[in-house]
Amino acid sequence: MSSQSRALWNKQFFEGALSAAAAQFWRLYKNEFFALFSPDTLAWLLDRGERRLTLRVGRSEEKALRFSGGDAEEGNSPISPAELRQSSLAEALARRGAAREAAKLLVEMPRDCFFVRRFDIPAAAEASLPKLLVADIERKTPFRPGDVVYDCVLTRRSDAPEKLAVELWILRRDILERAIEGSGVLWDDIDFVTAYGPQGLEGPAIPLGRIVQSSHWFRNAAIGLAALTLALIATGLAAEIWRQDKAAEELDEKIGEISSRASNVRKIADQAVAESRLLQILIEERAKTPTFAELWEEVSKILPDGAYLSELRLSETKSGERSLDLVGFAESAVGLPLLFDKSPILSDALLTAPITPVPIEKREAFSLRVKVKPSSAEQPK
Repeated sequence: MSSQSRALWNKQFFEGALSAAAAQFWRLYKNEFFALFSPDTLAWLLDRGERRLTLRVGRSEEKALRFSGGDAEEGNSPISPAELRQSSLAEALARRGAAREAAKLLVEMPRDCFFVRRFDIPAAAEASLPKLLVADIERKTPFRPGDVVYDCVLTRRSDAPEKLAVELWILRRDILERAIEGSGVLWDDIDFVTAYGPQGLEGPAIPLGRIVQSSHWFRNAAIGLAALTLALIATGLAAEIWRQDKAAEELDEKIGEISSRASNVRKIADQAVAESRLLQILIEERAKTPTFAELWEEVSKILPDGAYLSELRLSETKSGERSLDLVGFAESAVGLPLLFDKSPILSDALLTAPITPVPIEKREAFSLRVKVKPSSAEQPK
């Protein structure tokens, strides 16, 4: 398979079959995983059972906090302004078995309290949307960013996919403060504010005041594990494809190397046979005569205490006869030839020079020649 055809196959595989298979796998995984739990447990795991307090303000609305979401229990009765003025929102929730951290307060205001602007931005500028919203409020509205609360609804235009439609909802802070007067709710108690009209809620939930993020650790862990599984599968497939391509290239190289090595096999075998024969010859030669180390050890054993050598030479004649020439000092050199004649590997010890007393050393200088006995294989029968 050529490089271009492999690259085309890889592209079709990753962009076509693999993406479709990954999407199908994720749907099946999510459905099967969620089916393991009961509806109540699933609602708790996905944080869908949170309690929400709603305060709807208007001309004819009673300023009481009502529960929405969670279980419809008897204790979830509305929280009146009088109850809030006598205690606090946290204490009122505690009497109903709910924690302040687990409840969000949403203020609903009439649609005509909001100022709405619509404009388009390039899709590439989505990351800079917060800065664009502040700039639009400062330049295109009579408000200052510090005097209002705002949020937006972002949608992609169907007629121009490269553009995003922005619907900016702005609410003046003083209007919201007047709206919650008499309800017992403080500004810091509000989590979100939104708009409602004749058909229900219309605008986005504008975050402000005390915002407590719910814990989604279990859901995030499940999604993370699924993403990790898909990433490992994709990594494994990519590594396998890369390994096969690499193996094909290495196989081509190895074929060339093996072809060149095949011509040298006979030479290597012949060389091995020759080296084996040479080694055998060396072993046989080693067995015939003692080595220099063995001769040195034997001389050291024979020399008496107080004698030492200043020179030791090993020589060999043309006929193969080997001899040792020893020069040194001893307290008494007369009996040295007799000692060497008793050696199992040395014989015919002769003094090659007169024994000379050396007053400084308090010893006698000697020069001795000893023949090395041939091995039993070389001795004549």
